[in-house]
Amino acid sequence: MTGAAGPSDSAEAGAARAPRVSIVVPVHNEEETIGPCLDAVLRQTTPADEIIVVDNASTDATRARLADYTDRVVLLTEPRLGVLAARNRGLTAATGDVIGRIDADTRLPPYWVEAVRRVFADDTVAAVTGPVTYYDIRFPAALNAVDRTLRRAWTLPSRQRLDWLFGANMAVRARAWHAIRPDLCDDLRYHEDLDLGIHLRRAGHRVVFAPGLRAGTSARRFRNDPADFWAYLRMIDASYASHSGRAGSASYWRAWLTSRLIMLCYLPFRALHRTHPAYTAAALPRKNPMAAEPSP
Repeated sequence: MTGAAGPSDSAEAGAARAPRVSIVVPVHNEEETIGPCLDAVLRQTTPADEIIVVDNASTDATRARLADYTDRVVLLTEPRLGVLAARNRGLTAATGDVIGRIDADTRLPPYWVEAVRRVFADDTVAAVTGPVTYYDIRFPAALNAVDRTLRRAWTLPSRQRLDWLFGANMAVRARAWHAIRPDLCDDLRYHEDLDLGIHLRRAGHRVVFAPGLRAGTSARRFRNDPADFWAYLRMIDASYASHSGRAGSASYWRAWLTSRLIMLCYLPFRALHRTHPAYTAAALPRKNPMAAEPSP
């Protein structure tokens, strides 16, 4: 008769079950943000098994910044502009069982990889996303509260089977990614992370929201002028309108309302971002992430 496993046996079994984690970072002209991003990735309590940076045809000093990390990251190139092409390149090349996907301005807390491994210990989970906090805005608690409220509202009708992901803070099981990759949309009018979430749910995969899986991100989207900011927001409801056969009408109206609520917050949060000590007028606005060409 086999007895109960001792502490060392349990630890070894847990280590054997722990999925290998890759982290993918698409980057285009991010000379100021990529260093702090990778420094945070490299400071994890349990290290990622693989870190992939996909240089998306950068024309600034991004490549020079990445030279400091060549012995610690896998550097890939993707000449087709737009985060969709860069994301696909990185996620398809990743060798981990679970693939984290973040932005170049994401700042991961030290426990992020550890938290991802805990989530994916549940074999029914195909993908996970979490909330963000903003590190370059005055009175960040206000924007954090708005972001947290909206994301929690988006989880309410889902029963933890979401039809969305947030590209700044997410991870997907590799086998789920490869299963749905041929069906994903290549339309630059839609948000690629929402499209991924919609297709995962439609294919029967379980996408969950983990409130404790936090990450930092920049408020620099508010640098964009009102027309560009509104065009970016309209991509939210457009993403669901284009998937009427895969996402229900409730998802569209949820997205429609969200884009308008965020637009109402644009002016005050733009002012709070512009008065933060980290703000520099010379920095470029954040371009449309789906754009095939850089924003002017």
